[in-house]
This record gives sequence, structure tokens and C-alpha cells, in this order.
Amino acid sequence: MIRFDNVGLRYGTGPEILRDLTFHVLPGSFHFLTGPSGAGKTTLLRLLFMSLRPTRGLIFVFGENVAELSASGRSELRRRIGIVF
Repeated sequence: MIRFDNVGLRYGTGPEILRDLTFHVLPGSFHFLTGPSGAGKTTLLRLLFMSLRPTRGLIFVFGENVAELSASGRSELRRRIGIVF
């Protein structure tokens, strides 16, 4: 399961570009992420894989807080989730 709880993101001192993002993705489900250029699709995926850290909120994948994963834990997480660009 993937869970975002009140996630927010801002670059530097700029405005918050993601605000209060909360959603759940159940195990075994299949989802599409679509939208116009600049809508935040890649940013959302970068948060999921911790190549970006949220400025607030929590992200859980398979019950684990991704902010607390080690480098090897993040690598294992990436192997368990499939993403197609």
C-alpha cells in the first residue's frame, strides 16, 4: 500500500507547489497518473522514491515511512514498484 498523509513540497523559499496531498493506493491496484506538463506528476513520483523529500507530511510504502529508509531500503522499495514513463 502507498499512503501520502498531508504531504507538502516547496523548492527553497518559494511557494508550496504541493499542498495537503493525501491519498491511499491499495495493494494490487493499478493506477494511471495523467495531467498536463508541469502538473506535478514527476514530482509526485520523485517524492515516492525519495529522490525528493517532502517539506511536510508523511509517505508510507508497504507500511514503512520512506523518510526513515536506508539507501539499501530505498533500493529495495524501487525494485518492488513498477513505474512506466
